[in-house]
Amino acid sequence: MPITFPRSDILTLVGFEQPFTFEPVSQQEQSRLASGVTIGKDLGPALWFGSYTTEELKNDDMVDYQAVLASLDGIVNVFEGWDLRRPAPRLYPDGIGANDGVLASVNANNKALALSGLSAGQVVSRGDYLSFDYTGGRALHQAMETVTANGAGVTAQFEVRPHLRAGWALSAAVNLKAPRGLFTLMPGSVVPTQTRGKFGRLTFKTGQYLA
Repeated sequence: MPITFPRSDILTLVGFEQPFTFEPVSQQEQSRLASGVTIGKDLGPALWFGSYTTEELKNDDMVDYQAVLASLDGIVNVFEGWDLRRPAPRLYPDGIGANDGVLASVNANNKALALSGLSAGQVVSRGDYLSFDYTGGRALHQAMETVTANGAGVTAQFEVRPHLRAGWALSAAVNLKAPRGLFTLMPGSVVPTQTRGKFGRLTFKTGQYLA
């Protein structure tokens, strides 16, 4: 059976433990003129990067999972990734009582948006993630403030990070219950380590994919 991408099982086939990171990395540069004046350049919205460490696995299971990672052909193929600490909304960890939403409006500053289609009184908590497809890829954003939907399931505008990239469209379906970004492996980052005779761990790093 052909393997299809993006793979959705990379972070579900095994368990994970510390160390773990999932952070936005700014695309910025800084330079200093001979006069001492500092100039900052913002090259676009931040991108998400993560590092993962599997739980201790039996050798056979580690080899099996390493083969799964190898199917990504290094940085070529894409998989779904997310923050293991907040895979679902804070107040709705099992999804019950929450709806996915619709992109209702975007502020001219490209860092605030409003959602519709939520349950009446549904809360988007600060730190929750949301994702939606747009021209050229899939957006993954994190709420910077807590907002509550009104009786019609519509929120006021709230800020998210990273800023929205060009290509979004109003009425896009927004995944709140299981938000997922698209990622590729970082070159040469898959490292198997033997912990004891018949056991080991795998570590790998990921970067957000943009078409």
